[in-house]
Amino acid sequence: MSSDPLEVLHFSAPALLEAAEQFGTPCYVTALAELDRRAAALRRAFPDPWIRQYSLKANPLPALVERLAKDGMGANVVSAGEWAAAAQAGLPNRLISFEGIGKTDAELRAAVAAAAVGEPLRWVTVESGSEMRVLEEAARSARLGESEHFLDVLLRLNPAVTPETRSEFQVGSKTSKFGMPEPELRELVQASVSRPSGLRVRGIHIHVGSQLMGTQAWAEGALKACQLLAEMSHLSGDLDTVDVGGGFPSTESPSPTDFRESLDQHLDEAHVALPRWVAIEPGRYLVASAGWLVTRVLHVRERPSLPQVVIDASMSELIRPALYGAIHPLFALTTAAGLPVATEVEGAVCESTDTFGIHDLPPLRRGDLLVLATTGAYASSMFSSYNGRPRPPEVLLQPDNTLTLARPRTPFAP
Repeated sequence: MSSDPLEVLHFSAPALLEAAEQFGTPCYVTALAELDRRAAALRRAFPDPWIRQYSLKANPLPALVERLAKDGMGANVVSAGEWAAAAQAGLPNRLISFEGIGKTDAELRAAVAAAAVGEPLRWVTVESGSEMRVLEEAARSARLGESEHFLDVLLRLNPAVTPETRSEFQVGSKTSKFGMPEPELRELVQASVSRPSGLRVRGIHIHVGSQLMGTQAWAEGALKACQLLAEMSHLSGDLDTVDVGGGFPSTESPSPTDFRESLDQHLDEAHVALPRWVAIEPGRYLVASAGWLVTRVLHVRERPSLPQVVIDASMSELIRPALYGAIHPLFALTTAAGLPVATEVEGAVCESTDTFGIHDLPPLRRGDLLVLATTGAYASSMFSSYNGRPRPPEVLLQPDNTLTLARPRTPFAP
């Protein structure tokens, strides 16, 4: 089935109406058939022995992580909370990688402690020399180097490329706060070889950006990482891994296959081979198009310019429009008869920036149901309880169109 929101809505509308009836609004709904379809497309583009890891920051709901694990996905986490969500989904540490610019000393010590008892994470990605020193100190305190246990480490390279995406998502640019320049990374590799500590530096991690609308910068960054790893391979026999990150868009194009073909072309032209282990870590690509946010009309107002409706969803449940100016397709599930007209759609919290843009909608009344599409990524994961709002329920739309409650509505707790 196509992932075009309007086409999918034709099949999903009865279930979305039922979700509103059973669980109230606003309500997150995830279509598992679309989730499976995206995972299968990813697997075709990056088959074994590629390591495929789902980036939980897009949506850490354990039920989704568990479903993607059945589709051959490990987990990529950026905090102890996401690590706990992956564990709750049943993933062992060996299928979980830990990265992120905000890792605390306690989180680094926890990663070392897990390795010390023989349950190491797949790897930990280090962002800087100072972070590496904290990790080394924790490893020495745990006497990790004196045992048969190790903790594998990747070093995050800032590839200094210009990703084909909006500026807020260009994390691989030269001025980004993420990763380290090549000279610092080289120094850390050399230092790790001379100071054994139970940490094994296995390779390089990059992530150039999100919602990439082109493949060039992604492939350039991956090529830089592979070239650098090959140049340093004489320093240690452990250097055998590159994680090329994610960034695949929620749209159908460019597809994962487009990214893979671009990478292969860059490698061929530079006469560079992939290392023994290579990984990807998509998030948005897998879950965005599978998500729906069902909402109800609260107010209908006639305005001199355009009619206006206020809905019971808000920037608390979907912050992307307020944060980035993102536009999510919006459709009416119930309505009065009449032709669609351009309508301003506003959110329910006390902020003028809480708006969902202008959409062509038929005449609406208080109580009518609407649905925002492609909300599976960075909606529930960025939920805010501002204005004392309860956390909406999260519902799974099974392939047979039945509904399963994955997380109930959670009241606001002051």
